[in-house]
Amino acid sequence: MLDHHQLRVLEQGQRLRLALCAELASVEPVRQAVLDHLAPLMLSLQAVYSVELVLEETLLNLSHHAFGDEAGRESLLTVQAEGDSVSLQFEDDGIAFDPTQAAPPVLPATLQQARPGGLGLDLVRRRARSVAYQRTEDGRNRLTITIARG
Repeated sequence: MLDHHQLRVLEQGQRLRLALCAELASVEPVRQAVLDHLAPLMLSLQAVYSVELVLEETLLNLSHHAFGDEAGRESLLTVQAEGDSVSLQFEDDGIAFDPTQAAPPVLPATLQQARPGGLGLDLVRRRARSVAYQRTEDGRNRLTITIARG
């Protein structure tokens, strides 16, 4: 388990592998580490925006839902650019949840009916080239989101 707000680089080279604390305070340090890793690739502005949005939405969901009331649990993130895409792989031992099977959000009919939240998965799906989920034999969630580089 990581200490509160801690981020640990496990691998840095062709791919970036991070161990992070699944909490809101980790979002910014993780975002910065990923952007620093991808900077030499000269991604399009659209790709950078997509990476940031996917990171933020996925990490927010992870911090709010993956571990119930257990704060500070460790998750892993692997970032790798190959060919014309960037893949973000999130792994944790939290509650099983397959976002590929989640129903699309029901949008409110009026502004007065609108409530914050509930649109993150849909935003991720719209920005991603692909989203794949696996529950491993050892009880881990593995979510891989692929984003176009161009």
